[in-house]
Amino acid sequence: MNEPESAPAPDSSKDLLNRPSRARYDKVKHALDLKWRRRAPQAGRMMREIVDGLWDSFGGSPWTWCGVWIPQPDGKAFQPGPARPEPAAAAVPVDGHLGEAFAKGEPRRNGADIAVPVLDKNGRAWAVFQAKASADFDDMDARWIERMFKAFQAIERPESPLT
Repeated sequence: MNEPESAPAPDSSKDLLNRPSRARYDKVKHALDLKWRRRAPQAGRMMREIVDGLWDSFGGSPWTWCGVWIPQPDGKAFQPGPARPEPAAAAVPVDGHLGEAFAKGEPRRNGADIAVPVLDKNGRAWAVFQAKASADFDDMDARWIERMFKAFQAIERPESPLT
């Protein structure tokens, strides 16, 4: 009996190569945990180390930008914090998915843009991490990014997170 020829399956390996893997996230988390064991927690330094670690692992493939946004004292905009490959140019309004993530204390995805709140020990947001990529983010990305910032739930909330 002759079996009908089927069309070749689409090659999904190319899509997987462009996606961050759990192992890559775990490697960044492990490196950060080792650094933080030896030092007193400082919010500004820790934010820079997270941004640098994530960028070093995902920058350019597939991430195109990542950084932290800190709310201004008046609450009307976010000022740029640590970012890679270059700092954000200026403050941005609190509306949109950055503001939603901050207000609700939950990650927000908008295709190839993700916003993850940095929460304190009481579950209140005091900054928002944002990443932009050439591929869409999914729930796995949100969970791993939340894990990176979980250490902030155990440190004292500073007056200014950049110090």
